Amino acid sequence: MEMKLYTALCDENLLEQIYALLVLGDKEFIPPLSSRSSTTQQCLSQGASGGIRSYFEEMKRQCFVVALEGKTVAGFMSFRQNYENEHLPQGPNLYASTCVVHPDFRGKGLMKGFYLEMIRAFPSLPIYTRTWDGNIGHLKVLDRLGFSLLALLENDRGPGIHTVYYGRAPKPLD
Repeated sequence: MEMKLYTALCDENLLEQIYALLVLGDKEFIPPLSSRSSTTQQCLSQGASGGIRSYFEEMKRQCFVVALEGKTVAGFMSFRQNYENEHLPQGPNLYASTCVVHPDFRGKGLMKGFYLEMIRAFPSLPIYTRTWDGNIGHLKVLDRLGFSLLALLENDRGPGIHTVYYGRAPKPLD
């Protein structure tokens, strides 16, 4: 499996495969990606119009780490540089916004690999992300990589579903 980092992704074949993965994984997110207006929408308990295509159009302006099995996209993580949010420390950073792994490639450490590639490529920058408190697989990866809880927004994604922001300060990997 090859990990490739793109600060701009213009390859139409890769973009088509990423879009197909986004559609495949849409309903696995809380709330579904198709109900969001962007990768950085603040109030997640309220839906948005535009659907998955609108989300994708906004997302493809970001940077990507893509896992390739030959010419097949096995998964991806999109991220922003220098994202500002009231729940995160200010300053230069990377913000991991969306991660999807094809079901055939899950359990092979791809999410961890995406973060490791970001850490390798940008060793002096902190990395931030958000998810929901029940996304156990993602939370385990964040814990293993030394991320810390920065903020918890209660009921942000609906009753009993909390948004959590995590961050990792720049430091050498163990």
